Amino acid sequence: MKTINNKAIKAIVFTSTVLGICLAAITPASAWGPERSTFTMENPATYPTFNSITNNPTIGDERDFVRVGEINAEVTDLKNEVEVIPGRQYLVYVYFHNNASSTLNDKAHNNVGVAVRTRMSTSFSTVLTPSERGEITATITADNSNPLSVWDEAYMTTKTDNVFLRYVAGSAKIYNDWRSNGTVMPSSIFTEEGTLLGLNELNGVIPGCEEYHGVVTYVLQAEELGGSIDKQVSKDGEKYNESLILGPSEEAFFQLAIRNTGDVALTNAVIKDVLPEGLTLVPGSVQLRANESTVWETLTDDIVGGGINLGTIGTGNTVYIRYKVKAGEDFDCEGKELSNHATLTYDSNVATGETKEDEITVTVKKEDCEEPDVPLDNCETNPGLPECQEKNCKTNPEMEGCQELPNTGPLEIVLAIVIIGGIGGAGYYFYRTRKNLKTVENGVAGKDAKDLNTPEETSGPEDSSQKPNDMV
Repeated sequence: MKTINNKAIKAIVFTSTVLGICLAAITPASAWGPERSTFTMENPATYPTFNSITNNPTIGDERDFVRVGEINAEVTDLKNEVEVIPGRQYLVYVYFHNNASSTLNDKAHNNVGVAVRTRMSTSFSTVLTPSERGEITATITADNSNPLSVWDEAYMTTKTDNVFLRYVAGSAKIYNDWRSNGTVMPSSIFTEEGTLLGLNELNGVIPGCEEYHGVVTYVLQAEELGGSIDKQVSKDGEKYNESLILGPSEEAFFQLAIRNTGDVALTNAVIKDVLPEGLTLVPGSVQLRANESTVWETLTDDIVGGGINLGTIGTGNTVYIRYKVKAGEDFDCEGKELSNHATLTYDSNVATGETKEDEITVTVKKEDCEEPDVPLDNCETNPGLPECQEKNCKTNPEMEGCQELPNTGPLEIVLAIVIIGGIGGAGYYFYRTRKNLKTVENGVAGKDAKDLNTPEETSGPEDSSQKPNDMV
């Protein structure tokens, strides 16, 4: 941890340009409150009131009395807003000043300018994310001040996921020109009521005037958070995967690896598993081992109930948890896919509303299922049957095998005979018609009808039973 230059911090009480620390000139924003009467160094208040002067030579407008800046080797530049980087330290600065005139502090004026039971409280965001800026708030209260309380804010941003801000123990101190200078402030300063301020001692008495002003500072360490969870499943407890197929009533091993990859311990780390319907935890099977240890310790079955608090997981450490689950009996051959989620929460991610989780899938189904009996004469299951082929060709003649010649049945045979007979009759009719035409032609030429039957005109003896008129 870097050493804070107490001398330089004390100097900022009295001057705006000091060794090692610089106060930026800042125009007051609406981060302060409440609305109240303001004063100047030349015209102070006539009653106890805090941080209401607008031309203070140290910080300018006192209503903007909370500043923050990175601590470095050269200059700590204090402003209203700072970008936080993991691994670095940041100084929070809170100024206090009773603006009553010093003439009201004596007994002659019944000490009406002295603030009594003056307290300071402060708080800061412990986790920063890129999507939301963190706040540092400080409140100064006195029993007889007007208003009773004044407050202001400064802001912190980051570009890194989940930055954790840790108070550096013992770094909260008060600085002034009195005996209480450099005193470590009690931890109650981080409570709502706060802790007493003071000059020679922390008794809450702060007279009016600049010579009684002071500063409280403390240091924040920025660290990167890193918690993760990885879930896997296995049948034999050795080969793990993201998914698995189980039979009804079979068991499987689930294993969780919980890692701290950040710069700060994960406190109140709680692990919880939500088993889906169809999977149940095998009682007494939950075990834990840390890092490279081979020894498994038995845990309670609360992992599937309210969860198990693992306590603190240090930086760089890994915790392994394993347990058995059993599948139910009521699963068929089609099966069912079951999704299973495990979650990890710890103090710092609870603050941001974030939950680490991982998921695996288990499919439960019956195996060696018998095929149902199917009728052999069913065209849907046996389309090769002849009657199925004919039926299919009628509805889809382009189907393969439908272009072949059909088998000839009785009807086809009769049609063939008729066709062949018709061809033969037509030939005989053609022969007789040709003969008659020849006779007519010879008669016209003067030939005797007996000469018509010459060898070249006939291919065989004439049938005496046929007469020319029969061919008509």
